[in-house]
Amino acid sequence: MPTDHACRTAAERAAHCLDPVRSVLVPAGHTESSPAEVMPVVLRNYLGAGARPPAPGASAGRRPAPVGIATGAAVLHMCLDGLCAEMTGALAAWHTDLGRRLREMLAESRPADTWQALADLKLRAQEVLTGVADHGRSDPVGPRLLIARFALLEDAVSGALRRMAVPAETAGVCAGALAAAAGSLFGLALTRP
Repeated sequence: MPTDHACRTAAERAAHCLDPVRSVLVPAGHTESSPAEVMPVVLRNYLGAGARPPAPGASAGRRPAPVGIATGAAVLHMCLDGLCAEMTGALAAWHTDLGRRLREMLAESRPADTWQALADLKLRAQEVLTGVADHGRSDPVGPRLLIARFALLEDAVSGALRRMAVPAETAGVCAGALAAAAGSLFGLALTRP
């Protein structure tokens, strides 16, 4: 079973590999927060009623914030959903809005609850492991088929990223790293040829 440490490590790896993709998808200085959210309430109260948050153009030219662990965990959760979809014959339905969901996750600027995201990832990984074990009883191919599923997942994610105008090399590296991070939850060391 995937451990808490394995989930956190995998989510950190996923967050790290998503940073270059976020830089392509999210314009410099992008923020979805309202001006009231930019400046914390305590700071506004301390500075007085006339205090204003930074001007919208003040952050222009800066890179978007790094992808957080919670987002990495959420993207891995989505990848595990793709593995389940492949095992049940619903991969096309999962892939239909993959690009939209990835874009939304990477554009989100509000911090998510890291602990909850990791707990959800661990639960989903346990469900996938159970599904793989049940599916494996009826399928004599075993681990080779599981590795092939991760390769299919990598291809699907890479294709979705390329359709979102992410450069091919960046998309391929990110998709490979996401597949490797997801595989690490199950003790697999996936390497690219």
